[in-house]
Amino acid sequence: MRASVVMILASLAVAGCGSSGSTTTQPPPPVFTSLSVTPDTETIFGAPGTTVQMTATPLDQNGRAMSGLGTPTWASSDETIATVNGSGLVTSVALGGPVSITATLSSGGVTQSGHGSLVVADLPESASVTATTGQAFQPASVTIKAGGQVTWVFQSLAHTVTFNSPNAPGTPEGIGTASSPVASTSVSRTFTTAGTYPYHCLIHQGMTGTVIVK
Repeated sequence: MRASVVMILASLAVAGCGSSGSTTTQPPPPVFTSLSVTPDTETIFGAPGTTVQMTATPLDQNGRAMSGLGTPTWASSDETIATVNGSGLVTSVALGGPVSITATLSSGGVTQSGHGSLVVADLPESASVTATTGQAFQPASVTIKAGGQVTWVFQSLAHTVTFNSPNAPGTPEGIGTASSPVASTSVSRTFTTAGTYPYHCLIHQGMTGTVIVK
């Protein structure tokens, strides 16, 4: 009897020692490893004075965003084409490029830089939009010069191009009607007046687009 009690106590002691020896491995702390600049490539249409906002995000060794590391400094490789202020807002000065926009951030004795590239281009005088069988206008938004032309390419599924404000100054005539939509052809419209011209398809709900004229 005494031998049995001793064996049971020994077994409990061994089990207790085994459970107390387990440990949990902690992940390594985040380390400031790189600086991501977005957009990494951009085209600014129109000069001077057109702007685009760039942002810089510090990343750790696993590519995760970090916060609380401070504010980066910004610089342009050619300020005769584009300038950048302390918050990353880029302003076009003249046509040209590419220009490198650099963000630099120092934190905890570590300095990292990131770069974005942009071109300042003249506004196009024409654009093309496809009215797809997937019930979408592609691209959904185009930008052209005043006096320029947009051509809608209609695939086999019939659509309309119906402007949201048909009586607004400079709005051209729509394309097609609910009872007579357009398919398998191309139709162009000229935009003489600067402004924003949203439009939609009367046949397919949620199928929308925008023409921006500058």
